[in-house]
Amino acid sequence: MQPEATTGGSSRQSPLRRFGIAIRNSPLVVGTMSAIPVGGAVVLRYHSVNDDPGWSDDYMQPSLAVPPAVFDRQMQFLKRHHKIVGIGELAELVHSGSHIDRRLAAVTFDDGYEDNYRNAFPILRKHGLTAAFYVTTGSVNDAEILWTVKLRLLIRRCTHESLTLSLMAGRPLDISTESAKDSAIRLLTGVVKRCPAPEADEILREVEDASDAPLFGIDRRIMMNESELREMHATGMTIGSHTVKHYNLPCLDTRDVAKELCDSRAFLERVLGAPVEHLAYPNGRTGRHFDGRVARVVAMEGFRSAVTSVSGPVSRRYSELSMPRLGVSPRHGDIRRLAADMQYARFTKPADGGFDEICSMSGTGGSDPAGGGGGGPAEAVPALRERCRERCDEGEEREKRTH
Repeated sequence: MQPEATTGGSSRQSPLRRFGIAIRNSPLVVGTMSAIPVGGAVVLRYHSVNDDPGWSDDYMQPSLAVPPAVFDRQMQFLKRHHKIVGIGELAELVHSGSHIDRRLAAVTFDDGYEDNYRNAFPILRKHGLTAAFYVTTGSVNDAEILWTVKLRLLIRRCTHESLTLSLMAGRPLDISTESAKDSAIRLLTGVVKRCPAPEADEILREVEDASDAPLFGIDRRIMMNESELREMHATGMTIGSHTVKHYNLPCLDTRDVAKELCDSRAFLERVLGAPVEHLAYPNGRTGRHFDGRVARVVAMEGFRSAVTSVSGPVSRRYSELSMPRLGVSPRHGDIRRLAADMQYARFTKPADGGFDEICSMSGTGGSDPAGGGGGGPAEAVPALRERCRERCDEGEEREKRTH
């Protein structure tokens, strides 16, 4: 495989790092890695496809945006060198314990930004490819500002030199420069991701009060609307759940996890007039954004698959309820880097302990590469639901005793 080269990378990298990346992504190294017979599909994780940083930087960190021209080249590359399948087909293969061809790949999007419809959807259709779009339903139609968007807007629009917040224990939070604002956004986002819902909401309210920044005056939609979701679904795209409010599910009580999943799925099924069977766990790059308890609720609610934000291969050694994904970022404007990272992902064993916990729960092979699961999703889910009900009841009893 000799993928075409395109521009990409950062001029701020040290010469030594640039040299190392060049060697790592060279045709010789990538070709040698590609020749090693390791199995497993790769699921790509996108967020935004846009080339208007003056607009999108206000509500999204730049590392989550890929320009349309770059996305087009990436889809050309995938179409030429891989077989793109739907997330449901991959889940079926994992369920059944079947061999998963390393040429298989899937394309996914998180959150539900309107540029997914405006920019990514036409490119996918042009190439005859499918993708899964995981939607945070509370923000469809911009009904409620997604909390990550809200936090970024508040900090970037604030005119104060610093903020005084209770979580900072009296120390002022510097936001006097663009760089300081970016650091503050990263800090606060990381804190909110690790909080239960009431604490997360309280932090966001405190930031809003302290910043005095206006949330009005946004003259363009940020998120997709219902008619766009229906059109995409009608053309064969998968529309999945990304919960209602994008909370970090392991931080929620079991009852609240179930409500986030159930309400988001019910909303999408009403909009689409069709079952919604696939989920993406929100808040990746957190200490833990999924675990066995959450996965049990996911299965109990009838989802056939759930994808994570941890890099690794989709293979029969893992569960359909914890499928790894490779995050795509601006550095993958260099197609050689994308090809290399996809191949390296096949050699990665995810470090998050939640994988083994979920594998043992759902009866997949765990750390044994040859391990398989018994039966397909139709057979696996009912039995797993029953076990989930028992575990959830136990969990709720523990929560009652501790509160």
